[in-house]
Amino acid sequence: MKRRRLLVALGAMALSTITVGTLMACGPSARTKVVNAMEGCLAARNALFTAGQADQALATPLPAAIDSLADQTAYSVGFNAYQEVAEAAETQAELTCALELGAHYQHEDVRTWLQSFWRSPDAPVAQHARRLHDQQLARLGRAVTSAP
Repeated sequence: MKRRRLLVALGAMALSTITVGTLMACGPSARTKVVNAMEGCLAARNALFTAGQADQALATPLPAAIDSLADQTAYSVGFNAYQEVAEAAETQAELTCALELGAHYQHEDVRTWLQSFWRSPDAPVAQHARRLHDQQLARLGRAVTSAP
């Protein structure tokens, strides 16, 4: 229950910076999809993070339903929400989930955002950001440039 309240608060905060007109155009389901995607990602990975197994948590693919939700939010409004969630993240699991879900949006702004985490003092976060960046480049058929 505590996790649900956190996600609802993060989702509400993340979308609070988006104009009302944008939300009206995107429909009321954008907030729900972002919150549900974050909740699903945390449910899939938080136990491993809590047990100190970040590498295993990040190596485990997200369930297809969570990937589908992230795909449904893979546009600028969803990306902005994931950026806000990442900024407010209090745990490694929250931050890496926001990065991964936000990275479903294929855009140069996302790659720049991911690059901002390359020098994170938290090694799993930095490695995850590099991996997500490289995946975006690979999908575009471009050379991987994020070697440490």
